[in-house]
Amino acid sequence: MRQRALLIATGLVLASCAHNADDPPISSGANTAAAIDGEAAYIEHCAGCHETGMLGAPREGQPEEWEGRSDLWQAVLMEHAKTGYFEMPARGGKTDLPDEVVAAAAEYMLEMTFPDRPQD
Repeated sequence: MRQRALLIATGLVLASCAHNADDPPISSGANTAAAIDGEAAYIEHCAGCHETGMLGAPREGQPEEWEGRSDLWQAVLMEHAKTGYFEMPARGGKTDLPDEVVAAAAEYMLEMTFPDRPQD
């Protein structure tokens, strides 16, 4: 399952390519991932690639597309989402996207793709 998280991180960054650079990050005002709407962050920054599989991004909700990815799950996923991985640019190509937004989007994607996975 952690291998899938790695794929998710990769796809999260790639997916955020569709983000409009003029849009502010999605946040409830706090600086924690828990205070950020993960679904909204995913839709705004990640869905562009992860809904379509653009550039080979594994699709959200399709666990079979995440097979063969790292078993380190969340830690690797977050690192790849922040720094980039293969064709997926760091932070989806938006260098000023806060870590908390990246983390919230990645966690949402994990939850939707692997609802039965154990929590880290």
